[in-house]
Amino acid sequence: MRAFGHCVLRPACLGAALAQGAGVGQPTVSKVENGRMVPSSDVLERLARALLLNEATSREVRDLSA
Repeated sequence: MRAFGHCVLRPACLGAALAQGAGVGQPTVSKVENGRMVPSSDVLERLARALLLNEATSREVRDLSA
């Protein structure tokens, strides 16, 4: 992730940075984090890329969401 330097230990800031890095809205990240939304495969892929997950972990996440 790119914009984390000033966000250490500030969850709202981290969520906003994740949303920006994934190209999704912060409410989407919050809903996924809190189990109020099951992300589409596109959103899931965007979040995985923004989190810099390796391919094996990304695949595991996709498999769990299917």
